[in-house]
Amino acid sequence: MINRSVWATFGRRLRFGSVLEQKQEDGWTFLRVEWKDDDRFQMDRRRIINLSGAYRYSDWYRVDKINFFNKEDLLNTINKL
Repeated sequence: MINRSVWATFGRRLRFGSVLEQKQEDGWTFLRVEWKDDDRFQMDRRRIINLSGAYRYSDWYRVDKINFFNKEDLLNTINKL
């Protein structure tokens, strides 16, 4: 799964990235993703840390919370709009 393209939602926005690492834990596969152009998410994360002094979410995402896609297929479909 390393280097595969993925997306996930953040509110009403889509986040796109590439898988950096994977691990197994308690029977689940978890992925660490390098998100691209993720300024809004990072700004929200900093805001939460500033307000509460901590951030309770991990940088590891359970595989069923991530969606895989093929970049070329996605671009071909978008270009048809």
